[in-house]
Amino acid sequence: MSQDIVLYLVRHGEAEHNVLGVGSSLPEITERHLTERGKEQIRAAADLLAGQSIDAIIASPLLRTQETAAIIAEKTGVLVQTDDRLHETGLGVFNEQPIKRFFGKYPDASMRISVHEDDGVENFDTMRGRLESFLDDVRERYAGKTVVVVSHGDPLEQLHGLIVGEGVAEAAVGWSPSKGSCTRMIWKDVQ
Repeated sequence: MSQDIVLYLVRHGEAEHNVLGVGSSLPEITERHLTERGKEQIRAAADLLAGQSIDAIIASPLLRTQETAAIIAEKTGVLVQTDDRLHETGLGVFNEQPIKRFFGKYPDASMRISVHEDDGVENFDTMRGRLESFLDDVRERYAGKTVVVVSHGDPLEQLHGLIVGEGVAEAAVGWSPSKGSCTRMIWKDVQ
């Protein structure tokens, strides 16, 4: 019997912070909802997922991912589980600041493998550790099943990298999900 896990990696739809150009991570100081465009993006993804046999929807705790997951749950009839390990990259001192400040200091994704400690920014190695733990739990609970994972760009890039065997640096500059996208992956022969 196949132990493959079908994963749908869903990036939240466009949210208010995206339009405003503001960084938004934990702690979530200001509630940033999906925009109407973001809701439309996710309704399209939800329509696609409604035709699948979904066993679980697991989402980041941030508001934009919770709203994204709720739209998918309404279409699929599957309850949303929240997992803190799927949260956005910790932005430290750049949280709630213009995102151009963050990218001014870290213009290249590879620079975020090793960050300045005084910034309080989560580095990709730390992020990857929490995502490896998440995947260990998914492997244990959902072998042979179909799981929707609702998260953010950087965490989804690293999840994708873990599944296809890319290192942290390669995953940071490789595949990248657009807002509101839904990417199907098969995690083969999960042991």
